Amino acid sequence: MASIRDVALKAGVGIGTVSRALNGTGYIAEETKKKILDAVKELEYVPNELAQNLYRKRSGFVGVMVPDLEHPFFAGLTKHIEIELYKHGYKCMICGVDKKFLKQEEYLEMLQRNVMDGLISCVDMAVDTDISNIRRPIVCMDRSWGPDVANIHSDHRQGGRMAAEVLLKGDCRKVVQFMPMPYDNWFFLERHKAFRERMEEEGHKVLEVYTPRDRMIFEYSEWVRRECVRFIEYADGIFADDIAAITCLKVAGEYQIDVPGRLKIVGYDGIPLTRMLHPTIATICQNLPEIAKRCVNTIMQEIEGAKQIELDQIVKISFQEGGTV
Repeated sequence: MASIRDVALKAGVGIGTVSRALNGTGYIAEETKKKILDAVKELEYVPNELAQNLYRKRSGFVGVMVPDLEHPFFAGLTKHIEIELYKHGYKCMICGVDKKFLKQEEYLEMLQRNVMDGLISCVDMAVDTDISNIRRPIVCMDRSWGPDVANIHSDHRQGGRMAAEVLLKGDCRKVVQFMPMPYDNWFFLERHKAFRERMEEEGHKVLEVYTPRDRMIFEYSEWVRRECVRFIEYADGIFADDIAAITCLKVAGEYQIDVPGRLKIVGYDGIPLTRMLHPTIATICQNLPEIAKRCVNTIMQEIEGAKQIELDQIVKISFQEGGTV
């Protein structure tokens, strides 16, 4: 393989001149630049990416911390983040933390040691974690890591009210919603609050079933199934995340309950699986491409040293028509 020294000898210039020409730093006469580029082409020289990043004091990687890579929502989000990072010349380092907060600490240490140029976090901050000494960019999606950390999230309040309106239009009165236990750092809990408020405005009580944290997707689905069996004969409306909504639809089929005649179901997230079932799940869709774009654009601004960053960014949601309402 040709080296930068070979290119310099071929073009009749110094190594520093070749470096400036290829990195776009400093003035290079057009004639000299042409000689260098001709030499690069003739010798089939490929720049050393690692060396270039060391020169720029960057790694070329951005970490993405997710709680569960099996979950279709986070799998889709990670895909779109990787696409957006690639547009900026960066590579995606996927950091799955699931239940292991020790792994989160290790990833933060990697960020501090410049192994990554920035971190996009889709997980809760571990207890007793201090990020005040980390001088590298961090952006959060749907979680709060402090007032100075930028956060991108969907308009969950609008999503919750939209789901309530759909069930109210279907004349649902005995409504159940699956939701996590309240936690201050979760922006997405706003959808459940807004849903309850809208139903109560019309005089309807909502039965809230608190879902477990930190369960893998199949374990979670089985848990939802057991709970759903308890009230499937009572409810005429269900609001839940897409995985729980799909599970409830399955239970309704097992108990020969007509959906959407006897029972109406509205999901939340808009994962592709909802469109692969019969009937299609009616669901509130989060705009994953836009969320990913906002996350990446914000982390890029921080990496480039922007002084003013929009700390709270809200992305619009939409409704997917389906055969469950």
